[in-house]
Amino acid sequence: MKRGKFHFSSFVFIIFSILFIYFIYQPAIYSFDSFSYLRGDFNRYPGYVIFARIYTIVFGAFFDYAVISTQLLLGFTSIYIFLRKISSVIKIHFLLKVLLFSILIFPYFPHLSIANNIASEGLAYPFYLLLIAFSFNLIFQNQHKKIIHISIFFVLLTLTRGQFIIVPLIVAFIYLLKHKKKVLKRLKIYVIFLLIILPFINQLTNKTYNKIIYGHFVTTPFSYINVVALPLFVSNEDDANYIDNEEDKLIFLKSYHQIDSLGLLSSKIKGDNKNKYQVFHDNFPIICNQNIFQNGIDFYNEKYGRIEQNSIRIEKTCKAIFPVLLKRNFKNYIVIYFEGVFHGFHSIIIAILMLLVLIYSFWLCIKNFTAENGILLLSSLLIVSNSLLVALACHSISRYLFYNYALGFLIVLLLFRKIANSR
Repeated sequence: MKRGKFHFSSFVFIIFSILFIYFIYQPAIYSFDSFSYLRGDFNRYPGYVIFARIYTIVFGAFFDYAVISTQLLLGFTSIYIFLRKISSVIKIHFLLKVLLFSILIFPYFPHLSIANNIASEGLAYPFYLLLIAFSFNLIFQNQHKKIIHISIFFVLLTLTRGQFIIVPLIVAFIYLLKHKKKVLKRLKIYVIFLLIILPFINQLTNKTYNKIIYGHFVTTPFSYINVVALPLFVSNEDDANYIDNEEDKLIFLKSYHQIDSLGLLSSKIKGDNKNKYQVFHDNFPIICNQNIFQNGIDFYNEKYGRIEQNSIRIEKTCKAIFPVLLKRNFKNYIVIYFEGVFHGFHSIIIAILMLLVLIYSFWLCIKNFTAENGILLLSSLLIVSNSLLVALACHSISRYLFYNYALGFLIVLLLFRKIANSR
């Protein structure tokens, strides 16, 4: 076994070395998001903003090479640690481990290119892998000290990308399920308590940063701006009659008329709900960033001047009109929302199968908690919850979903192993 581990480690090191040399000579990829991080826009999570600012100051003209090198080294290290952790929990054949390694390294190639892309994925992906890897240690090997590692990488991750805010709650649920008969032990209560309060620690840290840097004790604004895009897509003009605040009403009407003129309302699109979602998916930046957000910013800039607080105002506007639009158009909203979920899975059949795996693995863990059963439940919960959150907040694109591709492979591997063992 030691010899086998040496061979695999050598294989991984050789591949990493080749890929590092290849990717370091590829150009950096700049996008609209890249410049917003470099500017330190108020509506960007602080993790990558701080990273970009430090590297700009320290490396200057060598910024591109420094960022790409760091994102490669951090990513490759996290992949290696993830592979070691999963191998310590369950046995994986060498060839299957190579296949898992290939899936883990996939996001570094086009079209994601997360190491060369000057964007948050370059840090968020390694942080996510490390968070899950140390969660394996905590849940399946009772390494309680790993709660410190989990806490650190969760805060780093969610200050870089906010979509993983519920991960510690899922880890706490699996941990509680495993130790349900011993839950009253002080140490286990301490672990569960810390996992539960981690999302609140993240919120407090985020607000504190915004207070220090921008002077406003609020979370990074843009959540409801994204979330309101789909309700706006299915809205009707008379929904304005149910919006109490006059400013909110004016911003809604202007945004509604703008996408109406572009034919980007679900009522204007012919075809079934799948076709309607595809239009929403393809035009999300127009409906959200270039419409409701920009109209709100323009409105408040004209009224109050160009100040950072206007980002908070438009976030509050979207938060206020979201429940109104949702309640008034819930039937149309929910069917298109689930079309978004299915789109993320590439098929309604795969989505249903994943839900069945979740239910099946939960039943197995209730009946007999083992490492394999626990990994099945943990992986399916992470995949399903992330898909639901992404479809809620924006459009289901691979940029937000690729984090769990390796967990999907583990699910397939463990299911086939169960079928083989049963035979």
